[in-house]
Amino acid sequence: MKKVLSVVLILAMVLSMTLLFAGCGGDDNGGTEGETYTFRIAHLQTEQSAAGQSFQHLKETLEAKSEGRIKVELLGGGTMASGDTELAELVRAGTVEMVPVPTHALSGLVEIPEYRVFEMPYLFSSWDEIYTVLDSDLAQEWTKPLQEKAGVKVYGGLVKGWLSVGLKGDPLSTPHDLKGKKVRTMATDMQQGLIKALGGSPTMVAYGELFTAIQQGTVDGSLTATNLYVADRFAEVVDSLSIIRATAHFHLPTVNLAWYNSLPDDLKTIFDECMDDYLTFARDAEKQADTDAINQMQSEMGVTVKEFTDEELVPFKEATHQLFTDNVAACGEGTIDGVLALLGKTEADIFG
Repeated sequence: MKKVLSVVLILAMVLSMTLLFAGCGGDDNGGTEGETYTFRIAHLQTEQSAAGQSFQHLKETLEAKSEGRIKVELLGGGTMASGDTELAELVRAGTVEMVPVPTHALSGLVEIPEYRVFEMPYLFSSWDEIYTVLDSDLAQEWTKPLQEKAGVKVYGGLVKGWLSVGLKGDPLSTPHDLKGKKVRTMATDMQQGLIKALGGSPTMVAYGELFTAIQQGTVDGSLTATNLYVADRFAEVVDSLSIIRATAHFHLPTVNLAWYNSLPDDLKTIFDECMDDYLTFARDAEKQADTDAINQMQSEMGVTVKEFTDEELVPFKEATHQLFTDNVAACGEGTIDGVLALLGKTEADIFG
């Protein structure tokens, strides 16, 4: 009887422990219900910028909808990295859980030739056309190597503005006006090729050093997003801004895949919903920031802003057509044709 009683007691204890574990929400699909998860977002911009405000919105939304189970830390202003390439490495390594980076930084993690389409000169005539491609099945397919080989998950993307030429001196009237001028670009052969095609001299400067480089004359200007001239104060050291609309600057929110997979299913659902909400908020914020920046530069900061008509852009398109043609194959077989079909236009529609 003692042996039987002992066995019964042991079975009862095992059953109790099993029920207790089940009650704690054990989840085989990545994570434990009730556990908290730290979500660190590193970026280069200020808290006051459209990006900074959008990340604050994401923080508030994520923490509220997860009821505090996801704790968000914002690491802005370049505190974690001085450039986009470093940011991309941080999220791959899991040092932080999310970064916003341009396509060329992601291509530095895994070669994705299709991402070159976003830098092709004059392929896109509006922000809406860029979003048509970013939100398409085509773009979703392009992100698969990032999950498989770099361990990161990409959420859509958001335009931060046309890449505009800010200079000391007068705005551009024709590409000839850029001849001999040193213009800072990002570390991408397409941006460097664009400035070369327009007659300028592309120059590498770390983003965090750009203000001083323009101020001291190390470079004559910069190629960057319109609203960043205000958000990061470059408008204080340039005299003019030429919005040539050849290509846009935009960021892809990139999340560490191992962190995402560690979430229980209910938090994954909440996280995905919050990211969709964040993209909507951020896209609207960046569009408004772009409009506000142009107005502020002209009315308050003494910067001459040149916006071009379609006719005025013709010589710029002529100067960059060869750059476009030379890079079609580099985008991958059939990629440009697929994008043009999606947008309902042809190369002849762009360049005549």
